[in-house]
Amino acid sequence: MDGKTKANGQPLIVRLAREDDLPRLNAIYNWAVENTVATFDLECRGPKQAQDWFASHQDEFYPLFVLVTGSTIAGWGSLSPFHTRPAYRLSGEFSLYLAPEFQGRGFGHVLLQHLCEEARRIGYHTLLGLISGSNTASLALAGKHGFAEVGRYAEVGWKFGRWQDVVVVQRLLATKD
Repeated sequence: MDGKTKANGQPLIVRLAREDDLPRLNAIYNWAVENTVATFDLECRGPKQAQDWFASHQDEFYPLFVLVTGSTIAGWGSLSPFHTRPAYRLSGEFSLYLAPEFQGRGFGHVLLQHLCEEARRIGYHTLLGLISGSNTASLALAGKHGFAEVGRYAEVGWKFGRWQDVVVVQRLLATKD
């Protein structure tokens, strides 16, 4: 990141996550578990689960990034395997989460743009996201970054006392003729 992106007069920095970031990353995720449909987890992630998840993103092909403003981690984003079978290896899935105090302020745009750029640099052909159908902010964010709805799973998740759809969004990063 070039340091030119700013929020509240402070530069926003996207960098690879470090192990000492893990408590903050887990706190952001667990807030989402308890308060949003951004994840369909129903129980907070404990320290061992968080450590295992972090370890799964130490591969250069599946990186984990943090978005920092000042000295505060505002959110995180990751690239993960879309599917385990080898033919899918150039298709990735993105995830991003922001702390509640940083939502709705353009931080998600910075992070998603970085994830798309990194996916292209790594050599992904396509990037996909799975977003709750009622998560209109995340669907709008994905749309602004060139993701199109390519599928919808109706009523596949039960959270907060109601059925939730999952919308599959996709962006082709590189094409060959």
